[in-house]
Amino acid sequence: MRFNTENKNLKDSKLRHAEYYDMQGEFDKLYQDSKDGKNFSNLMKLITSDNNILLAYRNIKRNNGSPTPGVDEVTINDIEKLETSQFLNLVKKRFNFYKPRKVRRVDIPKPNGKTRPLGIPSIWDRIAQQCILQVMEPICEAKFNKHSYGFRPFRSAENAFADATHRVNSGGMQYVVDIDIKGFFDEVNHTKLMRQIWTLGIQDKQLLVIIRRMLKAPIVMPDGNISYPTKGTPQGGILSPLLANINLNEFDWWIANQWEERDLKEITPQYRNDGRRNRKNENKKLRTHSKLKEIYLVRYADDFKIFCQTRQEAVKTYHATKKWLEERLRLTISTEKSKITNLKRESSEFLGFTFQMIEKGKKKSNEPKFVVKSNVSPKAIKRIHAQLRNQIKAIKKCSRGQEALAEMNKYNSMVNGIHNYYQIATHVSTDFGKLGFYILKVLNNRLTGLTRKGKYEGKHKGILAYMNSSMIRYYRKYPILPIGYVKHKNPLNIKRSVNKYTEQGRLEIHKKLTVIPEWKLEWLRNNPVVNKRATIEFADNRISKFIAQMGKCSVSGEELELDTVQCHHIIPYHIKQDDSYNNLTIVSYEIHKLIHATNRKVIEKFLNALNLNKEQIEKLNKFRKKVGIDTLELPYEINKVA
Repeated sequence: MRFNTENKNLKDSKLRHAEYYDMQGEFDKLYQDSKDGKNFSNLMKLITSDNNILLAYRNIKRNNGSPTPGVDEVTINDIEKLETSQFLNLVKKRFNFYKPRKVRRVDIPKPNGKTRPLGIPSIWDRIAQQCILQVMEPICEAKFNKHSYGFRPFRSAENAFADATHRVNSGGMQYVVDIDIKGFFDEVNHTKLMRQIWTLGIQDKQLLVIIRRMLKAPIVMPDGNISYPTKGTPQGGILSPLLANINLNEFDWWIANQWEERDLKEITPQYRNDGRRNRKNENKKLRTHSKLKEIYLVRYADDFKIFCQTRQEAVKTYHATKKWLEERLRLTISTEKSKITNLKRESSEFLGFTFQMIEKGKKKSNEPKFVVKSNVSPKAIKRIHAQLRNQIKAIKKCSRGQEALAEMNKYNSMVNGIHNYYQIATHVSTDFGKLGFYILKVLNNRLTGLTRKGKYEGKHKGILAYMNSSMIRYYRKYPILPIGYVKHKNPLNIKRSVNKYTEQGRLEIHKKLTVIPEWKLEWLRNNPVVNKRATIEFADNRISKFIAQMGKCSVSGEELELDTVQCHHIIPYHIKQDDSYNNLTIVSYEIHKLIHATNRKVIEKFLNALNLNKEQIEKLNKFRKKVGIDTLELPYEINKVA
């Protein structure tokens, strides 16, 4: 069995980035104003602010898709070479006269043999979408329903599955209504979506025009033909998941207002200590004095479940939901895939899992007690089997040791990722135990020299967690992790107190940056880099490196005055043209001079002034070697020992 150790370092990279560029306070205000029901008619000023644009660059520059070119063949690697002021001016100019470039369409293969269309906007349009997303998200988050989990900050498939199992375990919801929307992302009605955005309070007309133009951006098909969309939000666009949630948010609240969020005039709302509403008395009143249907929704993107207690309620909900989606949102429903499931008789599939109700013990009233039994879905098992087989083939094809090691690391990462996602199924050990038997056969047949015994001297936590398993195998003296070694973990629902856009809500997910005073960060943001050829990538990484070093010189270790801060290229820019984080270090003005100095008098002048010890001299010499300058051989009185 696999033991999962939780590493809680209270840091979130996107929240940290917002702190770097002093935007978190702006986002918090948008969230609170939206909560208070205010409308927003002047958002473009914030969207096109320097800090928001720089934050957008920061958030997308290391995305997996950033190096992927659009139709113009431009990637993030081309943009990061621009000067900061040039980059800002180009983004603002594009917003003033916004016209999206064509979207490149590619077809991604699916496990069932079919393909999924993916739109790849140009990198400039992706930056524009990220700028808009950062400002729209806090406004929308204040209005979204709590049972929506897909593509939202600090919500996951695990939270959605935990909510679904809670409905069965605690609420005894026996019937599940499944409504399958045909190609949801391709069917979103543009006119309806724009009205929904306006209703949420986003009423900046310039912004709405830009969003509509993004939706109607021409698409270059794989065969070269150009398509002009009249509906849909192309998958692949940064803004598309948020727009999809906006479109279905109306549906979420329609379901919630049927029962869960319905107000009763005769009962004053009561709240728990954590701020959640206590609906015990209201639910009792609804059950005894109304004929309303007690239904609950759990949604992850366009995949959702509606839970009901009786067959009659489920049938009514099925027809009402189908009609509402078709008439109100103008979505096409697949009648073949839509159905009602009795969980006591058969299982229902959700997010790669199957679950159903099984009898387990008795209640105090001596009635049978039913709980959720969940498994990894057969489709998921088939897909995982194929993925691991293909990766084993990739390992076999490697003739060189380093190539094989890279492929084995990839295989182990796949096993880690699969376990982390599927371990919330109650019968995951049984499902992966069977799968592990077949995968072990493939390993034995494909990899000559596979052994049971070996010694791993590394410290990778993802590997160390498996070292007690008898199922682990070694290839070329390196461990191959067993897919069958896994332990069930109870799915965790989201804490309602967690919120990205409030000071209190961030305490459980992120520790505010306090090492560097805000006035120093403001100085770094607002003071131009002295180097005339400084790029947007250099300026961004300069801030990160300064914070990582806690504002201290990497050679002397002393805290720096801001007017002496120098950002040094470890391998000179004229040799490697590399502004990456790992090629930079923060040093003082005097140390920077010493790294590059060749004149003996200049060297002695700064050494006498700095009074460096032996360890600091060694650090200095390492940087001089990288620059291609001779190391310092100093007399004893200068080369002191610490």
